[in-house]
Amino acid sequence: MKQIKYDIEERLNELDLKEAGRLIEEYKSQAPADMDLITYQCIYHLYLGNLDQALPYALWGVQQYPTNGDMYYNLASVYEQMGELLEACKNYIKALYIYEYINLEGIAELQITQKIDELWNLVEEKLADSRKSDSRSFEEAVRNYAEQYKTFFGLCEPAYRNAEVQIIGDYYWMSDKEKRYVGIYRNQVQESLENDVYDVVHTKGEFLKVKEGSSCLVEGDKREYLLPIAASEKNTSHIFIHQELGDVPVLQKADKHFNYYRVAGKTKVCSEKKSYYGKPIPLGIDTKKKKLVLNIFVDGLSQELLDGDGFRKHMPNTYEFFRKGSVCTQAYAAAEWTYPSIANYVTGLDTLHHMMFHNELDTALPADVPTLFEYFQEAGYYTAVMSGDWRIIPAYGYARGVDRFIYQHQNVGFKSEMMIGEVLDHLDAFQETNQFLWMTLGDLHDIADGLDLSLAVQNKLNIEERRKEVHGLTSAKQNYSENKIKTYRKSVSHMDLLLSVLYRYIEENYKEEEILISLFSDHGQAYMVPPGEHFMCKERARVAFMFRGAKEQVSHEMISASDYVSILCKLAGIPLKEGKTNGSLPVCFGGEQEREYALTESLHPKDPYYATYFAKNYTVFFENGAPTGDDGRFELKDYTITARDQAGKPLEDQQLIEQYLTIVKEHIAPLIIY
Repeated sequence: MKQIKYDIEERLNELDLKEAGRLIEEYKSQAPADMDLITYQCIYHLYLGNLDQALPYALWGVQQYPTNGDMYYNLASVYEQMGELLEACKNYIKALYIYEYINLEGIAELQITQKIDELWNLVEEKLADSRKSDSRSFEEAVRNYAEQYKTFFGLCEPAYRNAEVQIIGDYYWMSDKEKRYVGIYRNQVQESLENDVYDVVHTKGEFLKVKEGSSCLVEGDKREYLLPIAASEKNTSHIFIHQELGDVPVLQKADKHFNYYRVAGKTKVCSEKKSYYGKPIPLGIDTKKKKLVLNIFVDGLSQELLDGDGFRKHMPNTYEFFRKGSVCTQAYAAAEWTYPSIANYVTGLDTLHHMMFHNELDTALPADVPTLFEYFQEAGYYTAVMSGDWRIIPAYGYARGVDRFIYQHQNVGFKSEMMIGEVLDHLDAFQETNQFLWMTLGDLHDIADGLDLSLAVQNKLNIEERRKEVHGLTSAKQNYSENKIKTYRKSVSHMDLLLSVLYRYIEENYKEEEILISLFSDHGQAYMVPPGEHFMCKERARVAFMFRGAKEQVSHEMISASDYVSILCKLAGIPLKEGKTNGSLPVCFGGEQEREYALTESLHPKDPYYATYFAKNYTVFFENGAPTGDDGRFELKDYTITARDQAGKPLEDQQLIEQYLTIVKEHIAPLIIY
């Protein structure tokens, strides 16, 4: 294969396009999944001048390999030939950022900086012409470009964990197509902010789509609405004008903060100073929909702790609440850490299809795949996310389909007791809508991260259980620890106590048929893995997974986190769209066929690729022998594949091994370096 690839590259370099085209077609029959084919086909059509054919290959390349610099370089080259100056600049900059990150040899020979400078000169010329013709569209595009450049167009998103990046009181780009205004979530703290601390580490931010100006008309046929307004300056007066109800003057004292006003339909608002008007929220319950859909994401809650009588023992309140619904004991996360795992929950795509895997290069959910939030927003729910996890942020695509996004770093402002209090406030505030809310509880991470635990947990630990231990490089790479397991049990029980307040509120305010509540997790705990165990074992992979608002059952069916979107939409009566997904509907929720296995895999830069196939009667482990690159690719060599029965004894079933080796190779084909 290396010879034909060499020949293709030689023919392209010599502009022997006829022979290059023939060789490309020949190679396509030999290795159709090779990433380099995308580049060859893009360059081939680019050299032929077929830009309309080169562009799809270039776009597919950056979607399939979002941390590969060559793919952005290819796309930039196509856009440059198309005369799309800003898009060309943007993608050359992204290519350069990745090349510098990986210390690419020969980067100077590509002359990317010179290309960007030349293109920018053309941009400035076009900008001057647009000003002469009084055309503001290109000027706005240049301004947007400059704002997005701050994060290298999404490859480096520091705002959600870096207190030096202040974004509150301004717009922040969710993607290259959408920006939102960020308001201070709690105006009560505004007067206490020191030195204008407008970052989302020290202060909660509220991300809303807005229209800015000095007036707003509440359109629509609903009787009443909630209208969010943030003022640009303190002590801004608004006049609410309604043909039948008259004029009502209101003083909004705080700036950079959304107040919610209950207004009648057809109300016009005139503001004294520039304001930011959120989308009016229609009030009224659609009885054909669930009144409340609540997603409780508990970071790091392992099913290993809940087996047998562990559920009732360690989480009695959660047990009592969810035993009236569906509790799934054999659910497996798609990955071993939060970033790739939650992307799987929200899209139904496994790691190799959404490719959010890198620990330092930021990417986003695939734009062509509907998210869980979009399903419910399109179905008429008022959607919201409350998150303190900097791996679940608007810039990663988690604001798509979300009306209201609240964020503050969990270590500062969104510990469990704070999160649950804010969730109760949100549920009560928007009780006249059909609500969809995602909440994140991250306290269980504190054990692996070596952070101080809550007073209630500390006071239940004896001094031996607090013995100093060496922490791993990451939460996914901890050594087995009895003391951490004991601390973990007590932390889980404390979180359960806090959740009991939320459970009680739900049961007191909603009927059973009005709710759909889920509680789930993204991975297990590395310090629960016995010494010598395979890296991607059940202690890392098997997670809590339960639903209230589903039939009462304890299911032992094999379930993948990829199934989450399918399950939730089925229970809410929302049809799934056609398109790629790795999920399916389990039989216990009305599906027609049980899945053969649930796949958990680890794709992480500089580490080997791991994949484990959890089936009902056996488990198959695959481990590659070469490290993974920053673009997710690796050489397939020195790999091992083994199988065990449910008792943990080795299986010598060669036919089974060969069957799964074929499955593995087909799955990883796009990431193999040929």
